[in-house]
Amino acid sequence: MIRRVSTSLAARATARVVALRSSPQRHRDTEEEKGSGLEAKIRFASPVLAIDHFQSLSFSSLCLCVSVANAFAFSGLSHAQGTFPTLASDTTRSATTTQPFPSLAPPAWTCSKDENNRTITFVARAGVAVGLHFVYTTGSVNEPGGTTWKLFAINRRTGAVAWSLPIDAPELESTATPTFDERTATVIVSGGSSLYGVSLSTPTLRWNTQLTNPIVNASPVIARTWRGHGRLFITDYDGFGDSAALYSINLDPFSTSNPHHPGDILWAAAIGASSGNSPAYDPNTDRVYVTAVGLYASNPGQILAFPAHSAADNTGAPPNPLWTFTNPTSNGFFGSLSLDAANDAIYAATYGFFGGTNSGNLIKLRASTGAQQWTVNCNRSASVPIRLPGNRLALSTGIQGFGSVPSLQVFSSTPSSASLLWSSHTRTWTDNNHNSLIDSGEFTPAGGWNTQPIYSSATNQLAVCGNDNILRILDANITNAASPFTVVQSAPNITGSPAIAGSNLYAIGTAGLIAFGPAPALVDVNADGLFDIEDLYAWEQSRPGVGGSRDVNADGQITLADRDLLVSLLRANEVQEQTEGRR
Repeated sequence: MIRRVSTSLAARATARVVALRSSPQRHRDTEEEKGSGLEAKIRFASPVLAIDHFQSLSFSSLCLCVSVANAFAFSGLSHAQGTFPTLASDTTRSATTTQPFPSLAPPAWTCSKDENNRTITFVARAGVAVGLHFVYTTGSVNEPGGTTWKLFAINRRTGAVAWSLPIDAPELESTATPTFDERTATVIVSGGSSLYGVSLSTPTLRWNTQLTNPIVNASPVIARTWRGHGRLFITDYDGFGDSAALYSINLDPFSTSNPHHPGDILWAAAIGASSGNSPAYDPNTDRVYVTAVGLYASNPGQILAFPAHSAADNTGAPPNPLWTFTNPTSNGFFGSLSLDAANDAIYAATYGFFGGTNSGNLIKLRASTGAQQWTVNCNRSASVPIRLPGNRLALSTGIQGFGSVPSLQVFSSTPSSASLLWSSHTRTWTDNNHNSLIDSGEFTPAGGWNTQPIYSSATNQLAVCGNDNILRILDANITNAASPFTVVQSAPNITGSPAIAGSNLYAIGTAGLIAFGPAPALVDVNADGLFDIEDLYAWEQSRPGVGGSRDVNADGQITLADRDLLVSLLRANEVQEQTEGRR
């Protein structure tokens, strides 16, 4: 069996066997194939190449082995491929990349027009999802019949809109990030009270599901595991009431073991008030975790854990929560959470409407039981906390006014306690008017309550968009209150949360969607929306799909360099995956 190779940080599927000859069920064993070097079943088993049926190995196959082995030298090329499938990069909302940030000067391209040359108005603080060849985001255009909201698929190499699909207008300027499912090659986007399941490669609507309430600032999460079929989880909005719900929605085709159609709502569990509460998923325990606002002005926020797959999938009645945590302060959760499954930990921050720069609280729970480990005051936030090395956490916080200021905060933690280590607003403050108040213009407004930073473990840096619409790459070596505020590089006129995919960074700006870094490789040879061994089959057999290409490096020629690059990218994470253990 050949496992699919995923570039998603969450999926990390391992391709331990790569066969350059397909099975008889897939392709005919013709005389033409016998002379092409495909007749030898070649299996890659790191760190050496093991070859079955060596007796039948032809010279061309040996050349292929050498070519593939040499392909490892390409792993550091600027074509490094990657995707950014959901809010905060993966199902656990880690907001972390293993890739270094690209140069921010100059941008590779800016997309501001649709395929009909109409100006696109993007949601300023929204995030984006990044597939193999397209960036997915929402925006509006003024058409002859009025303003139309759309899902846009933007070419990663050129910045041109490849296609668009009309959707309902978002409620309350929702900043919800699209999500895509590699298995079904579907991108999921919200508009109004609707969820749309759209083909990754074409403007084909596959399903449309209506929720009870609008979807506001909440992004879906995909739950896939050996325990069951694909499920999507999403919350709807009731910011100041008690009628919001966590929905479980089927993603996979109808079958005897999955008697549901894609887009079917399997169950909806009441969670009280909700706004911006994007669920997170742990494939190891098959649990979905969700924050909630709580009953406004009467009850504090909550965090709940649910089974992602259960008998409830076929009954329509929601499962009971596995546990429920109630915040010890009166504050509600208006964002998502970060899951550290390896250490049985959950981190989440609240938004406190009253008070200064410590009106919210940051909490740590046991993921297995919901037991509180510690709580510490923080600036108000709906952002996802980011785990940093050295038992530290970074959090984007604050709003200009109401006793608060935009700030990036760093906390130190132990298993049972935490403390505020550093705040960008105090570290950069100069009291120019000598009034002992932190006034606008006297500090660097890095961060904000509704922007999501990304951490690069490759360079120990944080990418964060500030309230002043400047994207900054910061040195994350912040270990004490005196640590400097070090800007490694920056880009002006950026308003949205950054997304990192391979060697590229994408973010919405004042002029449109902006891309940084080199053009990515054209790896989806068979044009099925996935990057896997089937693309190598298609390359070898000169059978690209409609819209696909064998010119992987886009240099205008089809050579062995294209095949070498394709193989090296397929195997890019092999060492890491094989040393992580089975998930």
